[in-house]
Amino acid sequence: MYHQTIFLKKRSMRGGLSSLAMCAVFLAAIPGHSQDKKQTTTDDQDVIKVTSNLVSLDVIVKDKKGKPITDLKAEDFAISENGVQQKIEFFDSTLTSLSVTGQSTDTVASTEQKPQSPTGFPRNIIALVLDGQSTELGNLKHVREGILKYIRERVSASDSVALFSISGGLQLVQPFTHDKGALIAAVEKAYDSSTVSKTSEARGLAENISALRDNISAGPPGDSVASSPAAGAAGSAMAEKMIAQRMLAQYIQLRSALSTQQTRPVLAALAAIAEGLRSVPGKKTLVMFSQGFVATEALDWQVQSTIDIANRANVAVYIIDSTGLTGGTPTSGALVASSPLAGISGALDMEQRRRAGAGESVFDISRQEGLNRQQDLLYRISEDTGGHFLKNSNDIGAGLERIDSEIRSRYTLAYRSTDSNFDGGFRKVKIEVRRPDTNVLARAGYYAIPPSQIVPMSPDDRKLLANFANMEANSTLPLSLEMTSFRTRDGFYTVPLSFELPPTAVQFDRKGDKQRLQLDVLGVVRAEGEDKILSRLGGNFDVALSPEQYESISHDKIFYRQDVQLYAGSYTVDVIVRDRLSGKVAAKREKLELPLDDASFWTTEAVLSRHADPVKGPARNGDVFTQGNIQIRPSPSHEFHPTDNLIVFFQLYNAAINREIGTPLVRVTVTLMRDGKQAARPMDYQLTEMFNDPIPHLTFARYVKLAGLPPGKYSAVIESRDLVQQKVLKQEAWFVIMP
Repeated sequence: MYHQTIFLKKRSMRGGLSSLAMCAVFLAAIPGHSQDKKQTTTDDQDVIKVTSNLVSLDVIVKDKKGKPITDLKAEDFAISENGVQQKIEFFDSTLTSLSVTGQSTDTVASTEQKPQSPTGFPRNIIALVLDGQSTELGNLKHVREGILKYIRERVSASDSVALFSISGGLQLVQPFTHDKGALIAAVEKAYDSSTVSKTSEARGLAENISALRDNISAGPPGDSVASSPAAGAAGSAMAEKMIAQRMLAQYIQLRSALSTQQTRPVLAALAAIAEGLRSVPGKKTLVMFSQGFVATEALDWQVQSTIDIANRANVAVYIIDSTGLTGGTPTSGALVASSPLAGISGALDMEQRRRAGAGESVFDISRQEGLNRQQDLLYRISEDTGGHFLKNSNDIGAGLERIDSEIRSRYTLAYRSTDSNFDGGFRKVKIEVRRPDTNVLARAGYYAIPPSQIVPMSPDDRKLLANFANMEANSTLPLSLEMTSFRTRDGFYTVPLSFELPPTAVQFDRKGDKQRLQLDVLGVVRAEGEDKILSRLGGNFDVALSPEQYESISHDKIFYRQDVQLYAGSYTVDVIVRDRLSGKVAAKREKLELPLDDASFWTTEAVLSRHADPVKGPARNGDVFTQGNIQIRPSPSHEFHPTDNLIVFFQLYNAAINREIGTPLVRVTVTLMRDGKQAARPMDYQLTEMFNDPIPHLTFARYVKLAGLPPGKYSAVIESRDLVQQKVLKQEAWFVIMP
């Protein structure tokens, strides 16, 4: 009998952040750092030392006429955090002042060396970032001309500038340098090699969406199709309107998917650059040229984490709208309403705003797209990091001049927070100047992120992780978790993480004829014994079930799977699952030992399953649980019924080749045991077929009938014997046959 399953899937993730590794490369190009020579400490060398709770802030002070004040000293400033006065430990004056820079203040008695600007180190660090994900070729010319003008007229010997490009990933076009010739050549290279971005596709979608909305607005009021012959014409028009509404919903979903595809690499690139600059002293600025992008509600945590990482590194993000001067709708095609509510209410009548179309109301669609569309994120990222969003100007050079003036008017202050508890909460910072008629411009505060955290986390994620031990000791959800490791190329492993939940343990919310389930899944991977998070897994899931799906799910489990790639080593994996509606939670910690491949005979742990389904459509490339055209779904609960077939699945590596037959020769024996006694006759299988993708291996995938076995606790004792080398490996997998 086939049972419906809620099957939640996430795309595979690779351990670590490759983009951050690239940051280490480009940062090595900044003058003052050398990773090729052994570092020594002498009296005339300056040492950069920043401890974990040091908070750095850039501050601009203006007089009542709006003119920057550049002659202030450390004693002119006062800082408080959440109302608690803080001691300024480091002060760097503006780039336009003549005072000594990068000095620890004398007001703090401490033997610990404070962060200072090393001799010869550039005071002004600027990263220019071209968002190729959104900028159309037609607008690249304005960006190119503006950047070239800025380099020729504003870059000085005290500056260090780099050029990046985002197009599918983060590309370093020119490492940090003050060489104007190198920078100009890099800009020309980036311009000449630019390709058509996905924005043209987005514009096409927007044009279709606009046409459909116009069609709907011109149609008859209401939403019911007339049924009488006399109303035939009206009924036909209403039917056409209904079709347009359905098509509109599909186009909006497609645009949302495209927007998400464009947004993720941009956010990841901004976070990577900021994290790479964290330990670098000086005035740090990131200037991005972008036409904008949309983040759905599901990406909100990544947006906030990008802001948090930039703030922790004290990198001010400025964004220049590369669209230039526009009137109303941007050339990228986004529909920008006059107000957030207009975006919801303007296109459809009142009845349509209440009712669902294609399973979604317009409020759902608004949440899916993001309210203020492209420019909302540009404002948020720039303003929350101490920068600005500059738009509606074809003079990119003028925008860069304005940014440059602000950069050279910034003070840098640092204090060691008296609150060393990195709980992920927001801390309000207030900066005051002991001079009348002044206006202080600075970030409102920061989220207390642990110093070792480089993987983006939302504030809610951080609070969950901070409470992990309590949730693990007092879990209220019966979570069954399983992780199995499969070898892949270059010393890596693919590790599927899967779990099951009984549907009776969670709460469903009925809306119309749908039953809605809301689950939050958070997983973090750390190297064993370390606090640094290498990978984040999970997401927020909102699943609406039809009556048929809801009825059938009661006979099965809620299932989740996500694969992560890790290099050989020892790891701990923390997993938290929360039912949003009931508030129930479960937390579990698993340890992973991934040995180096030493060419010895080796097997993965056996995966037990009761589900084997035909692969629909093209087989998923490289899926470890796909054998031929059949995909096996793990059963982490290890609960079975007498009517089930017990599927046993595992892989074997480094089996020797039998010279006579030219293939490996391995015998696998499976014996079901109960209370130390055989529950069924041992079953022997012979393996000879070698699979070469991703590396040479044998696959064992067989089933055992459970019919006739009484309920109780059992184990499958598995013996794998390499008949060529006469090497034997044994393992045991426990399971339960339910009444």
